Amino acid sequence: MDITKKETTSVIITIDKLCNILSRNMMEDSEFIKILPVVAKICIKLHPLYHSNKVFLSLFEHVTQLLSAFKSVPVSPTSRLKLLSLLEQFESSLFKNTRFHIYLYNCTARDLPVNIRYVQSVTELPLYSKMPDSIPQFQENSPDFSVLVYSGRLQKKELAHANFCFQVEENVDSVGAMIADLKNLDYYTHDRLYLEAKLESLKRRSDIRILLAGSSYTMCGLFEEQMPLPARNVAIDAQDLYYTLKTIRTALAYNPNITHCIISFAYYFWGYDLSLSTSIYQYKRITEVNYPVFKDKHNFPGNPDDDTQIFLKSVTPLKKHLFSFEVLANQYVENAKKRFEDSHYFSYPRMDSEILKHDDITNHERAQKRAASHNKFFKYASTVQENQKLFADFLEEMNNRGVEIILYVPPVTEYYRNCINPDLISDFYACMEPLQEKYRFKLIDLFNSTYFKNDEFYDYDHLNDLGAIKLGKILVQALSL
Repeated sequence: MDITKKETTSVIITIDKLCNILSRNMMEDSEFIKILPVVAKICIKLHPLYHSNKVFLSLFEHVTQLLSAFKSVPVSPTSRLKLLSLLEQFESSLFKNTRFHIYLYNCTARDLPVNIRYVQSVTELPLYSKMPDSIPQFQENSPDFSVLVYSGRLQKKELAHANFCFQVEENVDSVGAMIADLKNLDYYTHDRLYLEAKLESLKRRSDIRILLAGSSYTMCGLFEEQMPLPARNVAIDAQDLYYTLKTIRTALAYNPNITHCIISFAYYFWGYDLSLSTSIYQYKRITEVNYPVFKDKHNFPGNPDDDTQIFLKSVTPLKKHLFSFEVLANQYVENAKKRFEDSHYFSYPRMDSEILKHDDITNHERAQKRAASHNKFFKYASTVQENQKLFADFLEEMNNRGVEIILYVPPVTEYYRNCINPDLISDFYACMEPLQEKYRFKLIDLFNSTYFKNDEFYDYDHLNDLGAIKLGKILVQALSL
């Protein structure tokens, strides 16, 4: 079935409006409940026109799944984000081979950044010019679309002469919303940019000799400036063994002068595979942090390209194609990354202790909940086997390169220590001891250490700044300098 230019224009405008609504109300259940049936009706109406469009079929299938799940269980935030992503991908597919011609009325090209990749021409119309005479009507079979950008007020019949219409003030508002989003980075975008900044800085910092890696234990617990040689902390929250090793290898590719690597290695690390985790938090650590950085999904069952959160979520797909919001966004991103290069993960002192805020009973309950989330990992036998092989290969590679590897089991509070399953510890050493016999590395187990006091822990298994200074002193002594 042939699709007319008018139909294409109408579909683009409709999807653009849906994206705008969904991006504003992404986490509001009540709003989503109202919007989903509307999206479904639109998809049903469009199916005869776009049944051969693969992206549309993916969108149609996802909406069908959402409606089915919607009747029995709440729709997950991930599924909602995927809906927004698929809508944007579908709209973008309609722009293929399209040429846009922008006509400016009562405004100038200085008022908005034009995306020259998709915009064929920009024409400033004389003030008080007549719309029918000023905006050409492109032939039905041509890939050309007209876009009117104007300031002030125009009558509806005047707007009808262009395929798409925007008030210039609307674009200014979009720029403001985008800048607000970038100034207030969400947690996952922050971590992605932080990790990128730390790694990319190694291309310029050939003097770095010590790499601090692992999960949040290193992220919170070690300071670059405390190391005896120039150091870089590339650890981020919730990182598993696979992505820790990926981070280290990337760092070494950027700076082959690194000679020492300190890695946090908790007892549960052998059985932990971030890419197979089912929580929304860990899911987004793949789709919005690790995959955008490394382009490696490991064992992630989905397609991260589909599930990755749209970066400029306050800007609709059509505006992204017409105007250079990405140029402005990239400027803010690069400025943020420059700030991250030499900074701590936390930009403020972390001297508080969660333990001191509660009584013994509450502390035990909270620590038990935390430990329970770790005790489960050794039941994943296939993950343990995979990680053993991954780490053995890594140790052999590091031994051949002459990079000193120091592993440390992080210190914990007594509350957490008493809740850990002893089998987790014995299984940890059953995996570690054969490697100790074959490869050169140091293992410092601080799990049972009484050197760290409760006021030096931020929570039940993470140090605050006071504890981090003490941990740094211990690990510095282990370095072979």
